[in-house]
Amino acid sequence: MKKILLWAFYALMPAGTLFAQQSSQENALLWKVTGKQLKKPTYLFGTYHFLTNAFIDTLPAVKQAYQQTDMVVGELIIDSSLQKPMMEAAVLKGTTLKEVLPDTLYTKAAAWFKQEAGMDLTNLNQFNPMMVMTVAMMITQQKYFPNKPGEIQLDTYFQQQGTKDGKKLKGLETVEIQVNALFKQLTIERQAALLNDLFSRPESLQSQLEVMNNAYIRSDMDKLQSLMYEGAYRPEEMKVMLDDRNSDWLRQLPALMKDQSLFVAVGALHLTGKAGLVQQLKSQGYTVTPVNLKKL
Repeated sequence: MKKILLWAFYALMPAGTLFAQQSSQENALLWKVTGKQLKKPTYLFGTYHFLTNAFIDTLPAVKQAYQQTDMVVGELIIDSSLQKPMMEAAVLKGTTLKEVLPDTLYTKAAAWFKQEAGMDLTNLNQFNPMMVMTVAMMITQQKYFPNKPGEIQLDTYFQQQGTKDGKKLKGLETVEIQVNALFKQLTIERQAALLNDLFSRPESLQSQLEVMNNAYIRSDMDKLQSLMYEGAYRPEEMKVMLDDRNSDWLRQLPALMKDQSLFVAVGALHLTGKAGLVQQLKSQGYTVTPVNLKKL
């Protein structure tokens, strides 16, 4: 159970944002940024936080791009300091999960956890619905699409490898920003509605994740954007989760890219759409081109 919760801390934001529906310009996970007198190219790589470094082993272009860069840039620095604030944000204050969920939803969720994980939902009684939803997804991922021992989640892998290789590391935001986007902007009632949507869909969570996993592996960004929670998140919620954060990152990236090459590894849907990093960098005058994942 502890292992599942630790995985969930690192997957919280992607789990919340992978289901937005926006229109992507091109289906690509890796992009090369040049122009505007950049001394070296920068690379943008869209991660999927349920996959591991084993996926990168199949993508020589990603490895080559990483090796050519001076700094690894992520959404935030992933280390043990994240656990406490994420835990504090995920824990209910003065109430319990059973008290905040409608009886029908609690019964539905309890039956799912018993069947899929052999666990009693009371083990999660201190957590808010958003955290419960993420734990359900992590349990499904590990049960039906397990990672091999020793494999490392993608964002964590690049940061750990960067440290080993002597590269500089940079986080584009603080954990407080992610906590606000995922938890604080959503009322408990709204979180419960999203949890209900998860367990009310006609296809199983296993099927949902299988389609999502395959779409990412195929670099099918349009498919990723339309999966599962299509229409579930409101425009104002997605603005906080994606657009506002992208805009803040874009205020930082030009200065970082000016004299050094970056390997920017962030959730894949931060790259796409009109408010995504790719389109906005193009709007700023940079040349941003998709890279063949098999050959740089």
